[in-house]
Amino acid sequence: MNETTSLTIGQINSDIEKLTEPKYRQAQVDLSVDVPEPVPVLKQGDYVIFSRGNISTIGGKAKSRKTFLIVLFAADCLENGDGKILIVDTEMALAHTYKTARRIHRMMEWDTYRNNDRLTVLSLREYAPTDRVAILKEAIEQLRPELVFLDGIRDLVFDINDSREATENVGMLMKLSSELDCHICSILHENKGNGQLRGHLGTEIINKSETVMSVINNGDTSTVEPTYTRNMPFEAFTFRVNEEGLPEYCDVPVTPTKVNKIRKIFDALLPNGITLSYSDLRSELMKAENIKTSAAQNRISEAVSFGIIIKSQSGYYFPKSISDESNMPFCRPSLSSYASYLAASIYCLARGEFRNQRE
Repeated sequence: MNETTSLTIGQINSDIEKLTEPKYRQAQVDLSVDVPEPVPVLKQGDYVIFSRGNISTIGGKAKSRKTFLIVLFAADCLENGDGKILIVDTEMALAHTYKTARRIHRMMEWDTYRNNDRLTVLSLREYAPTDRVAILKEAIEQLRPELVFLDGIRDLVFDINDSREATENVGMLMKLSSELDCHICSILHENKGNGQLRGHLGTEIINKSETVMSVINNGDTSTVEPTYTRNMPFEAFTFRVNEEGLPEYCDVPVTPTKVNKIRKIFDALLPNGITLSYSDLRSELMKAENIKTSAAQNRISEAVSFGIIIKSQSGYYFPKSISDESNMPFCRPSLSSYASYLAASIYCLARGEFRNQRE
């Protein structure tokens, strides 16, 4: 038997072993294999937002500029990398989809009347959900993009509250991202009331996403906040649409109206004589304003930076109207401050969270 025949038989035996191998062995983690870290697709400094082989989600209420954020992210990836991007739109009229594509071309300084091989935009508004799924799969398999934006995933299903449809479609996205080594970012609306992503589909995709972010409309600007992340959460940022109709990063303008609004919120949470720990203040703020953890943390930071509230040496927060920290509870109070001390103590006892504070 010659070497060529022996090699062919060996290959056949190997294939037979794979076919007869138990399925759990095929899925078993083999620690002898060196598995590299996922390749980042989109980063903010050292913070990884998107990476290959994963899926993510952008949420936000209607008209919060989610599509403009896609344009901003796409331009960032195209400018800082050499991969391809696929954008699949299922919602907008064709004219608006063309505007989205041309905005990216303008930001990249490409010809706005000629397609570029690095960017493919599909309009699937007129297709049935099953056809959209088939076209999405075909496009990813043939184009092999590094980043896919699916705007929006709700239109891949017939019923957003059907748990089976949700599981199948999210599973399909995970399989595609893993097997074809790309990142798939889906866009989904948030509920008007509680700010949660809509339906069983929203719940399922949150559980499976590498990054979930929320886009909040502030009027002239939009803020993007990390909601859930498997990596270190990126820092919240703000963008606007400039005079040329293109999205750009910007700082949040501080206006007297904004300062007064924040002062009113914390005046209600921290009347004179009341102090709260950071965790208690954050919890009360989340309940009072019906906001998420990250938004409450940002609000507290803003209140401190604006001088609306102050943090004592013992870690408790109090309104700036009590200007002398030596008169604060838990900070060696003077005779004139015992009324404030007593009020704060009674409040903490009522909550069952009183702690003895000592210098």
